[in-house]
Amino acid sequence: MQINLHNTTRRPRVERSFIRRLVKRVLRNEQKTVDTVNIIIADDQYLRRLNEAYFGKKRTTSVISFDLGEVYEIYVSDEKSRDSYELHYYILHGLLHLLGYEHRDRQESSRMRKKCIEYLQHE
Repeated sequence: MQINLHNTTRRPRVERSFIRRLVKRVLRNEQKTVDTVNIIIADDQYLRRLNEAYFGKKRTTSVISFDLGEVYEIYVSDEKSRDSYELHYYILHGLLHLLGYEHRDRQESSRMRKKCIEYLQHE
């Protein structure tokens, strides 16, 4: 499996090895195999354009993810993630969406939030 990180912002430091380990562990624990995971750190304007183009929503968001078959793409807002913890949380949030987790109601939201925190605490 290949995990690519693309930082299109001025964020000074992205913990690439931590993110790679985290993504691999989540995929292993969730029993999912995928060839490539692309993680793109971008600004709010870029995520807003993606959100409008693909989901018809004229607002920014913290994370957008796409399942392209053997490739997963996760776009994370640098501006919404104020620190490394939030950046990692949003990456996990996007990855969990690709694995079938949703947050359509409070119960699903709580389950997804707990999963993200659990994975971050055990890394």
